[in-house]
Amino acid sequence: MSSNAVKSLAQQAASAWWREAAIVPLGNGHIHQTFLVTVGATDERFVLQQVNQRVFAEVQTMALQTSLLLEHLAADLEYAQAFTIVDAVPTRLGTMVHALDDQIWRAWRYVEQSRVLDPFTNQLQIESAANAFGAFQRSLADFKPRSWQPPIPGFLELSGYLHTYFQSVGDAARDAVPAELATTVEANLGLVSALGPERVFIHGDCKINNVLFAHDRDQAKAVIDLDTVGLGHWAWDFGDLVRSVAFSNGAIELDQFGACVDGFSRGRGRGRYADAVETARQMSIAPAYIAFTLGVRFITDHLCGDEYFKVSARGENMHRAREQLQLLKQFNAQRTRLFECALSRLGVPAQSSDLR
Repeated sequence: MSSNAVKSLAQQAASAWWREAAIVPLGNGHIHQTFLVTVGATDERFVLQQVNQRVFAEVQTMALQTSLLLEHLAADLEYAQAFTIVDAVPTRLGTMVHALDDQIWRAWRYVEQSRVLDPFTNQLQIESAANAFGAFQRSLADFKPRSWQPPIPGFLELSGYLHTYFQSVGDAARDAVPAELATTVEANLGLVSALGPERVFIHGDCKINNVLFAHDRDQAKAVIDLDTVGLGHWAWDFGDLVRSVAFSNGAIELDQFGACVDGFSRGRGRGRYADAVETARQMSIAPAYIAFTLGVRFITDHLCGDEYFKVSARGENMHRAREQLQLLKQFNAQRTRLFECALSRLGVPAQSSDLR
């Protein structure tokens, strides 16, 4: 569907919420179609999204679960006093989603006096984003819903992605995956079990552009993009943040990694790390785990016809895979230095431990 057609459909969908609204595209996400809505009568602003049902098949369940999550965050006074909690907006009929021509739409209240940083410009921004994601994960430690359906089954579970990858390679034409990428995948299979089996509630998509900052200072204001909240290893959130910082920067830098350690550990609460040495070890591994996982996912999506991630041209997902696997090599080469940096930032003398 062309961008003009999607915008026209968005205008129709908006009528389920507002009688008069001006709509413009918002952001550059890979998954949903997102629009900024300005309501003519009040000048209030909202975010309208067309949910990608190829990625999120059970949108009604996801909307219900999101409501439970928002209620939990609002009841956590420590979190609610530190950060703005995004507000899902019901339609005029009181439903949380609206179906139109086989597409499903939802709306959020726009967080005023905020901005998205893409890319970041200084280390304080990194540390503040890390603190916000750590605080979000701290709050989720007490989130105990009676049931929870994964929004994306197997999300960030590397073993499942590798299984699909090898199936796709087997079904594809010979040499469909460039030899250097296939070799890198084979060389890093040990990352599947490197972090262990622990699973807690996590955000699942910890990039700096999923944090809203105050419009006038480098202070995180709100954590957004909650669709991927679910069970996973706590270090996946940390690793994805480090990976996104390194990707934006073009390389991993030790002071930026340290800023991630400082902010995330402060937000999550240092007391939650029963074994600081093991925490540092997992922090040094997690960026490689996430970069590898993304690389495998991009290759697989290319082989499957670009069904998950939006692309502007054929081959873009393979280019993305190459970028992530290059980052993986950097993380692997710097593993010992990352471990020592995490130890230092967590207050553990380096001589008392080694990289296990």
